[in-house]
Amino acid sequence: AFEVVVRDDGGRPVVIRNAPLLDDGTPMPTRFWLVGPDEVHAVARLEAAGGVRAAEAAVDPDALAEAHHRYAAERDAALPADWDGPAPAGGVGGTRTGVKCLHAHYAWHLAGGDDPVGRWVASQLAGATRSATTGLVVQVRDDLIELSMAGVWSERIPLGTVRLGELLAPGDPPAPADLTNAIGAVADHLDDVLIAHPELRDAPPAVHLRGGAVAQVACVEVGVDEPAWPVELVRDAAEDVFRTVATECRADRRHNPGLAPDQVDAVVAASCVVVATMRRLHLTSVTIAP
Repeated sequence: AFEVVVRDDGGRPVVIRNAPLLDDGTPMPTRFWLVGPDEVHAVARLEAAGGVRAAEAAVDPDALAEAHHRYAAERDAALPADWDGPAPAGGVGGTRTGVKCLHAHYAWHLAGGDDPVGRWVASQLAGATRSATTGLVVQVRDDLIELSMAGVWSERIPLGTVRLGELLAPGDPPAPADLTNAIGAVADHLDDVLIAHPELRDAPPAVHLRGGAVAQVACVEVGVDEPAWPVELVRDAAEDVFRTVATECRADRRHNPGLAPDQVDAVVAASCVVVATMRRLHLTSVTIAP
């Protein structure tokens, strides 16, 4: 049995409180459980980045031990008075020492628990949120495009420079219709991202494009193969580079100052990503780096 003890602004469950025993009498050591999808995802990313070790290093061991004791005492106090069967063991998340699961600590913190690890998690997530408002990173790879906001969320578009290059491949230079389709394909996926994250539409953050192919767009604009990174690219310059590389045949494109010989094809696909991103997000400039 469980009850919802924390809800978000929309009324959706974020934290549930479990009974100390399951219906069949099996002990349930985890008293508070994080169930909000956004919160679970954010904490999972923190754990994947080494958050468990970082939390153990940041929190005083004595304070953590006391928190485990308080957690166990609160849970065990909910056992039936006449219970003489197996009882839950351990503290937060069922562990006696150290940090086992940031989700369990954060859940207890959100439910009002005095948990130093939960407070540490909250501060890390708050810092990530503040960082997210300063910039969206668009990582352009061979196989996909990944958009991320400082570890708070990330979305993947299955259109890397290789797939876009296939859409452009029939012509040399690419046919106008193929260029339009490539840009449109990226824009359509960006529409899906905007639906999931409407804050991008309401208040577009600074946007940073990253990746070897998009870096070539900046190199063509600057005219050198190793500019001082990052390079700020304004909308008119991005459109100009796009028109240049997209309307030249492959042989002529090789002569662009700054363009690496092995990126002659990829730069066209990358320029489609750059202009699609700037057009769809209504950006006046972006920064670009490898």
